[in-house]
Amino acid sequence: MRTIILFLVLTISMQVHSQEIQCTPESINIQEGDVVSADVLNEIFTRINNIVTGGLQNSDMIGTWTCTSRIREGASGSNNGYSINSLGIFTVTQDIVITEFDDKKIKLNYPHNLGQGLAETGAQECSAIIDNGVIYVTEPEGNGTSCYNTGQYEITKKATQCFVMENINDSRTSCIKKNIPPAAPASLAATVSNGKISLTWNAGDNSETNYDVQRKNSPTGTYISVGLPTTESFEDSSVVNASTYWYRIFAKNDNGTSIGSNVISVVAQ
Repeated sequence: MRTIILFLVLTISMQVHSQEIQCTPESINIQEGDVVSADVLNEIFTRINNIVTGGLQNSDMIGTWTCTSRIREGASGSNNGYSINSLGIFTVTQDIVITEFDDKKIKLNYPHNLGQGLAETGAQECSAIIDNGVIYVTEPEGNGTSCYNTGQYEITKKATQCFVMENINDSRTSCIKKNIPPAAPASLAATVSNGKISLTWNAGDNSETNYDVQRKNSPTGTYISVGLPTTESFEDSSVVNASTYWYRIFAKNDNGTSIGSNVISVVAQ
């Protein structure tokens, strides 16, 4: 078996975060006048399929995630970084660093046990495999460390950079990836004059460095990039009168590309 061990040294963050993570799917916000094209429908169906099948593979997990674990009453206590929240539930929020161990497994490192608040267990290092909505967690291989969270648990991709997994003591952990791509642009609209199509939209958040304006010339055509503006507007002058164009906007930063905005169709005049 080909081994791809990463030699990058990653430091386990010992910081306990104050804000609890809630993992909720991105909203599906289709407005009157939007074009519900095949690519948009496929994205919606993919989100639904993720809920049914888990939607995660080992490769999706690589990176650093901020996670909140919630434990049942019988395992509750103030060890392992746990504290009681305003609802009377014991939680801990921490960073989980996930690296690729070889071509079949991942390695999880985190400072506090995911489902034990009664006794201090210290930092955890676990090996895992994800298959069909289940994460199989085992002891790490050959390095003398311990994993107290072994077992097989349900794991589900709830959003583009967010997942939920079960763990010991009926605990439930919600994770959002750190250093993520921007949120999707919204409310794409157009005006037409003098052979130009002027586009405007709203930023999904403030983390984008630029946008990618995508255009196609038919409902079944292929999108191509026609501009990389840094503000929420773009003027497309490379159009032909009486032709119809379909537009969609993507936000970009150093961490990747967002989900696309709504789709609009525009007739050049």
